[in-house]
Parts: sequence; structure tokens; C-alpha cells
Amino acid sequence: MLSAGIVIRPAMCYPVKNGMQLPMAAPYHRWNELHVMIRSDQSSGLSRSLWDRAFFRRFPPYVWACLAVVFAVQMATFTGTRVFLPYLPVHDLTTDLDRAIPFIPQWIIVYYLAFATWLAGGILILGENKPHGFRFAFAYILNLLISAAFFLAIPCTMTRPEPMGTGLFDLWVRFTYWIDSPTNLFPSLHVSINYLCWRGTIGCRRIPRWYKWFSFVFFVLVCCCVLFVKQHVAADIPSAIIAGEASVQLARLLRLERIGFAAERFLRKKRKEKI
Repeated sequence: MLSAGIVIRPAMCYPVKNGMQLPMAAPYHRWNELHVMIRSDQSSGLSRSLWDRAFFRRFPPYVWACLAVVFAVQMATFTGTRVFLPYLPVHDLTTDLDRAIPFIPQWIIVYYLAFATWLAGGILILGENKPHGFRFAFAYILNLLISAAFFLAIPCTMTRPEPMGTGLFDLWVRFTYWIDSPTNLFPSLHVSINYLCWRGTIGCRRIPRWYKWFSFVFFVLVCCCVLFVKQHVAADIPSAIIAGEASVQLARLLRLERIGFAAERFLRKKRKEKI
């Protein structure tokens, strides 16, 4: 096994390799009181991976638990409501304004980038601290429940254009239309979730200012993209903002973060009982 180190001398030190002192033009006076051994196999024998140390170790376990719960509720809300839609009367809220908005398939990029901002923004906001993170998580869940109530109370649909081109963006939009039927439109979850991902950054000290501005600008872009790719109509946007802000205020007034702390205490108690 090869190793490299430093041999300490009273006033100077020289590098060594394989036990042999190497000649130097000048000594390293900085290390007069140290004896440092650097082995060549240290880089391959790390106890934790770079990814683990740089990312996952940065956020406590409650962040990932909240993400898992929120994701489960979101999937249950979005897919569960569609089971009842065939038995409900549908409404079309398309207006002359919506018909005047052009179809621009290139905006599908923003539509899909929104999913990445949901994850990144959610992790950063949840990682601010437990009270803020728990409150954001339950505001997110409240927003999903409010939206689900509207999906069932006022089920909406819309007529989408048929992308006629053969370019990449036209094919991408056509694929999106195929996997996502024009239901669960009012209010727009795309808009309300991105609103929450910006709204949740307000008051966060650990999130840099540039990211807060980025979240707001991207939220505006999402509002535009859902119209340009004909995934929503204009009425879906203000309703989504109202639903998002209502969920934030309800989570604050009801102090829903207490549910998160209660669940944490319950799980800690169960863990102790098993031990």
C-alpha cells in the first residue's frame, strides 16, 4: 500500500513517499507541529458517498417524510377524483379571451420544468425549520383537498387544439394530451402548487433572495404556459391563486403545524415501545 506523508523536523518538514525523503527547494514551515499521513486509498474508502454528504445529510428526516406524505396525497387527489367524473355533469369555462390566446407548443418546456421546481422548492421550504416546514406541508395538503372539492363540485373540461406539426414540441404536446385528459381543470393545480412554492419561500432565511425571485418569475411563467399549451383556461388561474392563498392562511390560523409535531411524538413513542 502506497502512502505519502510529512516528516516533522524541528524547524522544517519535507514530503516523503515510500519512506523516502524527497528533496525540496524550500521547506514547509506551516506544518512544524503536525504529523500528517495521507494514504492513497482514502479517496476510495470513504464511509459516506459525496452525494450523501452534500445533499441528503443536509436535510433532516422529517423533510423526506413530509415529501412522501404530500406526494401520496397529491396522487390520491388527482387520480381519485377522476373516478367520479364520468358520472358528473361537466362545464366548459372557455371564453373569447381563451380563444384569442395563441397556441405556442414551445411553452411545454416550462410546463414540465414546473415539476422540478415543485421538488426543489418543496425541499428548501420544508428544510427551513420544523414549524415552517410542517405548516407548508399542511397548506399544500389543504390546497389539494380544496382543489379536489372543486373538481367534484364544478367538474370542467375544455376543447384542445390538435397539434398538426411534426416537430419535437408538437409531438411533446400531443404526448401530454394523451397522458393527461382535459379534466380536473378548475382550479389549476399547476398554478396553485407553483404559487405555494413561491409563497412558502417568503420569510425563509435559509433560502437565498435570488431563488425567491426565481420562484416568483417562474410562477408567472407557469401561469402563461398553461394558457399557451391549452392545458387550462383563464378562469383556472385566479381560482388557483385564491385556493393556494386560502390554504396558506388556513394553515396559519389553525396552526396545522401542531399536527406534524403530534405525529412526530406519536412515532417516537411507538419506536421506544418497540425497543
